[in-house]
Amino acid sequence: MKKRIISAIMVSSILLGSIALPVVGLADDFDTKIKQSETKINELSGQEAAASAQLETVKANIEGIKAQAIELQGQQAKLNQEITKLGTEIEDLTVKIDKRDATIKEQARSVQVDGKATNYIDAVLSADSVSTAITRVFAASTIVNASNDMMKQQEKDKKSVETKKATSETKAQELNETAVELEGAKTQLVDQELQQQALVSQIAAERTTEEGKKAGFLKEKEEAEAARAEQARLIKVAEEAAKAEEARVAQEAAQNTNNTNTGTNNNSGTDNSGNGNNTTPTPGGGGGAVTPPSPIVPDPIPDPVVPNPSGGAGAVLAEAAKHLGKPYVWGGKGPNSFDCSGFTSYVYRVALGREIGGSTIPQEGAGTQISVSQAVAGDLLFWGSRGGTYHVAISTGGGGYIHAPAPGQNVTYGSSAYFAPDFAVRM
Repeated sequence: MKKRIISAIMVSSILLGSIALPVVGLADDFDTKIKQSETKINELSGQEAAASAQLETVKANIEGIKAQAIELQGQQAKLNQEITKLGTEIEDLTVKIDKRDATIKEQARSVQVDGKATNYIDAVLSADSVSTAITRVFAASTIVNASNDMMKQQEKDKKSVETKKATSETKAQELNETAVELEGAKTQLVDQELQQQALVSQIAAERTTEEGKKAGFLKEKEEAEAARAEQARLIKVAEEAAKAEEARVAQEAAQNTNNTNTGTNNNSGTDNSGNGNNTTPTPGGGGGAVTPPSPIVPDPIPDPVVPNPSGGAGAVLAEAAKHLGKPYVWGGKGPNSFDCSGFTSYVYRVALGREIGGSTIPQEGAGTQISVSQAVAGDLLFWGSRGGTYHVAISTGGGGYIHAPAPGQNVTYGSSAYFAPDFAVRM
């Protein structure tokens, strides 16, 4: 009889253990995963904050460089005005020199400067009186001195023209160097901003992914806890069944004892009774581990379809012409304002769906370098040496081009006859 009681207790214990243990293990596993996700999310949030702060620093640096660029553009405009003024002065001085040359030649015909001593003698000998001779000598001397003064002034003016010409050329070189520096600074800053923005986006994407994992773990934990509640119900049913079985076995044992004490020979009946009631009931609902549902993995987002470029030179020139008259703004990328490389980049992107770079130096590599004489409509024209260009335009063919010229000017047509590029790139 004791064996029956022990057997009933063991069956109940095994039943209870088989119901409860797996879910407890799963719940603990979810808690660990959730804590790991929270730790990683906190780390990524810190990295994202640091990267965002760095991005703001880069943007602040860009604003600082932009302010410097605006100041340099003012200097460029001033240099252009000075160069124009020097050109006018050079033209005026050239006209004056030509006039003086004509005057000196005229005087030379009247008075031979190299033979002034003979002229003095002729003037004296042919005079009717002493006073006439003196007057002639004085007049001849005055003319000679005036001619000499004009020659000295002419030499001084020539030196002035040469000096101002050299100054003009030096300032023009400084203008080009400044333009190259601006373009290089813009390229570096734009690249740095793009890289930092990409880093921020990457960290944000990782954080979002980890937050999605955490949400999945939380959902699975909720489902596991619901399963735990169901298991608790089953455990209670099992416990009640076990208690009932123990009570039944105990009652049967007591009944057998009483029968033995009264001397009634019921061993066979007792055995039959015991054999007919020794089956341990199994609680309804079944037991065992509850397997949590697998997390739902979202389908990957397909890559965007990049449209094929269409059109050609005609499409490029047509798009470029739409923006005639729009103002030049340093760093402008359209559609309301442009700088030189922002204009070419915008036109090719809209007209052909083609990315050629955001500044002159990357645009140098957008095609094959050719000579300016080989350029046709739709090719790019560059000013400056390769790797150090400071201006770019779109060829319209026949030596013409369309471009965003400089601060204070608008998108317009130009000609190589007045502002000649250094090389071209076949697009």
